[in-house]
Amino acid sequence: MAYKHLKFPENSLFLVTGAAGFIGSNLCEAILNMGYRVRALDDLSTGKQKNIELFIDNPGYEFIKGDIKDLDICMKACVGVDYVLNQAAWGSVPRSIEMPLFYSLNNIQGTLNMLEAARQQGVKKFVYASSSSVYGDEPNLPKREGIEGNLLSPYAVSKCCNEEWAKQYTKHYGLDTYGMRYFNVFG
Repeated sequence: MAYKHLKFPENSLFLVTGAAGFIGSNLCEAILNMGYRVRALDDLSTGKQKNIELFIDNPGYEFIKGDIKDLDICMKACVGVDYVLNQAAWGSVPRSIEMPLFYSLNNIQGTLNMLEAARQQGVKKFVYASSSSVYGDEPNLPKREGIEGNLLSPYAVSKCCNEEWAKQYTKHYGLDTYGMRYFNVFG
């Protein structure tokens, strides 16, 4: 089924974190084109303002410049939200090797802040960006959930940790979570 045929309750509000990034900005555009409201959250550290400029005049669009490492910002961003699409993270395996503490703080603690804010604000569904990097050194194709190898970078650790935290939030708090293991695909 194509995404354009998906139906949500009228006036649904989606929070897209990392909204100024490639995936986040495309999600914002698709949701707005479907007639739903979008609240965008981004600190513009890796995303680009130009990716979201075309939404500024849309009455269904709201932008919050803020950082997912700040729980208060996450709480504010989740007020009244029905669905969270958490795309906020720093990518790059090589950079994660150079900056492991930052990746832990940004990618793990930031996602945990978003999970907690979503839980406290009664969000219906929480969809987050995981990564194909969680398959690690597992050589077999096609890749299958439950058949993962050794993690190869701090970035992969951060994404694997987010999957584990999401499972805990579903198990203990009933937050409906879904992780998307994105792969890089080149033409």
